[in-house]
Amino acid sequence: MFKKIAIALVFCSLLVPFVAANESNESIITTDAVINREVAPDTAKIRFMVDNSGINLATIKEKNDKIVNDTIAAIKTMLNQDESIKTIAFNVRNIYSYKDKVRVFQKYVVSNGFEVKLKDLDKISKVINLAMEHGVKNVSGINFIIEDSEYVCNQMMADAIKMGKKRIQHLSMAAGTSLDKPKSINPYCSLSSSNTQPRFNKTYSNSMEDSVASGTQNFETIEPGTINVRASVNMVYYLK
Repeated sequence: MFKKIAIALVFCSLLVPFVAANESNESIITTDAVINREVAPDTAKIRFMVDNSGINLATIKEKNDKIVNDTIAAIKTMLNQDESIKTIAFNVRNIYSYKDKVRVFQKYVVSNGFEVKLKDLDKISKVINLAMEHGVKNVSGINFIIEDSEYVCNQMMADAIKMGKKRIQHLSMAAGTSLDKPKSINPYCSLSSSNTQPRFNKTYSNSMEDSVASGTQNFETIEPGTINVRASVNMVYYLK
C-alpha cells in the first residue's frame, strides 16, 4: 500500500545536541530530529445527506428511502472490493412556528446520511454526479485520509531515529568520545488535518440540478492535495 503514497517534500530539523553530566556524574548527550513529509492520501470518504420535508411523515420517509436506496444501488456498481458504503445518519425533526405564543406544528424534516469510501480517487466526481442524478442535493463533505497511517508513521519515525543517531555519533566523535548504550529514545508521529470538506450551497446545488436535468454534468474534478506527516524523536545516549 505504501507504494501508492507520493512523497513530495521533506523537511529535516537542525536541532543542536546537548552534552551534560547527570546527577550520577554520567556523561550524556541528547538531541532531537524532526522529519516533515507531504504525503498523498490514498482514500476518500464522501458524505451525502438527503433531506426532505412535508406534513405527511410516511410520504417523506418513502421519498427519502427511494432516493437513498436508488443512489446506493447505482454507486455500488462502481465500487471495487476494497470500497464501501455505510449509513451515517437518520433523523426526523418536527418544525414548529409560534403564533400568539402558541406553538403550531408546521412540518416534518427527514434526513438520511450515507458515506462512500473510495480507494480510486479518480471516481470522486463520477460518484458525486451519479448521486446528484438520483436526487441527492447535499454533499456534506469529502474527507481525504491515509488509511494505513501507522505504516507511514513507523517508516518516518525509523528515519528520524536514524537521523538522530547519525547526528549524535558525529558530534560525540567531534567531542573526542564515543557513544555508549541509549538512555532513552522517544519517537512521535502526527498527521495534519486530513480533511478537505467543500460545502455545496443552495446556489451550487441548484446549478447542478439544472445541469443534470438538461443532460449535462459540470462537476469539476476535486484535487485531494497532500497530508503533512510529522515524525520526531528525542534521543538520549550515555557517553563512554
